[in-house]
Amino acid sequence: MNYYPLIRGRQYDLLALRDAVQTGLSAHIVPVLEPVKDIAALPRVVTAFAKARHPLFIIQNPQVGQYGLLAHPRYHLPEPLPLPIGSARYFDPTPVTLTIAQTFAQSRLLAPEQLALVPNTARIRALAHPGAIYLEDHYPTRQRTEDYYQLQDELYQYPLAALPGMGFADYPLSTQHYTERGYPQRAIALHLLYPRQHALWLHHFTSVNNQDFSAPGTKFFEALASLAPWLAQHPEAQTPATQALLALDHFPGLGTVRKLQLAHWLTIIGRWLDVQP
Repeated sequence: MNYYPLIRGRQYDLLALRDAVQTGLSAHIVPVLEPVKDIAALPRVVTAFAKARHPLFIIQNPQVGQYGLLAHPRYHLPEPLPLPIGSARYFDPTPVTLTIAQTFAQSRLLAPEQLALVPNTARIRALAHPGAIYLEDHYPTRQRTEDYYQLQDELYQYPLAALPGMGFADYPLSTQHYTERGYPQRAIALHLLYPRQHALWLHHFTSVNNQDFSAPGTKFFEALASLAPWLAQHPEAQTPATQALLALDHFPGLGTVRKLQLAHWLTIIGRWLDVQP
């Protein structure tokens, strides 16, 4: 079984993808990249995956962000895409390697041989489509970042034996809802995936002095303070990204923190899949 993370192509997510494929991304991870911004990192990711001969899908008709609205993007993607980079599209009549169906009606119209991301619902699972990759929008969200402190540990993904289809997909560190900008928060939180009892769990590390919007650097180190003792109890969660987080002596900004969290995410899921029977 393979993992198909649907990743919107923002700057730090693209940097995490490029670094991951250059340092060794599991063959069981096939990212599905939706271009959202006209930035130089986009074609560089394609070049890095092509050089590594690692599969990657690029969505040709993005539904969010600005990239799909541009007639002549400055940083255009190569045509045709170099192998093993494949084309993906949200459901439409254009033939493509990977289709993303968003409704039951669309899923019913898929040809039996079509590889497709489909919503993970009971009605769609009942269709038993041979090429189904079930897409979940199950990243935990809170109304306020500081609320992650109330439930610091939660189940993220069931054991592989319980998963349907030929693959699974999600929006790593995100949800289906996309926005171009973030909003100020009183708290800072880190979200790290780790294996537990054959499943994947998510642990939240949250700052504690969250009365106002000041001192994000201090709050970052408050959240980071419990990482080392937690890793001592969960050595299976240690990755190069957690080492990089612990080595920080200054607040690098939330973009870099997100890049390291996504790098950790891909490493943990890659390990989890690499040991499957």
